[in-house]
Amino acid sequence: MMNIQHFARASLFMTVAVLLAATSVCVPAAGTDMQPGKAMKSTFAYQPPQRGAPQARVGGGTRGTGGDMPELQVLAPDHVGLTTQSQPTLYWYAYSPVSAHIEFALIDETAIDPLLEVETGAVKVTGVQHLDLADHNITLQPGVPYQWSVALVMDEGSRSTDVVASGVVELIEPDKQLHSRIAGSQGTDLVAVYANEGVWYDALDTISTLIEASPTDQNLIAIRATLLDQVGLQAVDVK
Repeated sequence: MMNIQHFARASLFMTVAVLLAATSVCVPAAGTDMQPGKAMKSTFAYQPPQRGAPQARVGGGTRGTGGDMPELQVLAPDHVGLTTQSQPTLYWYAYSPVSAHIEFALIDETAIDPLLEVETGAVKVTGVQHLDLADHNITLQPGVPYQWSVALVMDEGSRSTDVVASGVVELIEPDKQLHSRIAGSQGTDLVAVYANEGVWYDALDTISTLIEASPTDQNLIAIRATLLDQVGLQAVDVK
């Protein structure tokens, strides 16, 4: 900005004119488009943990050839996703209703047997589905990456036709600063805290719980879509 001292010999009129011109540049006019979409992405910006981990998400594509097969997708990042909850809720998305039943599995890669295996009935609705580990008395241990998967079992006699999607979750113990931010936030502010701190599963669970309570709230729906978009899940229709 111009230094007004350089204009000490100028008239008062010119000085005021310069100040008014500067003010008109700095203050946007009423009704200016502030691009709310970009503001939302900035506020709910998911910051992946800086770990250099290899790709962890496996898409819910189809195996085998021929015919139209159903699809599903885990709602997880393509790297190890973090949680501060020892019994987190894990989410996936079914693109269409199918007659196949679902098989959910949670695996500790250091163990021989799966930590959890659950079979459910056929997927009769599309959209977001979830499983709460607390309902199955499963508690994660800090610092251990757990692979979780969802499979549509199309043919019990030929498991090669399963439609499978998987992700990885890891429990962390929040430091004092993060713990304070979590304790002091609620609602969408809490979603923003989790996202900004790279705690994917808690951000997703918090916004999904809010949506469940207010399913027609388009702002909440847009926030979840923004988060999914940031981890490469643009194709998931979560409206």
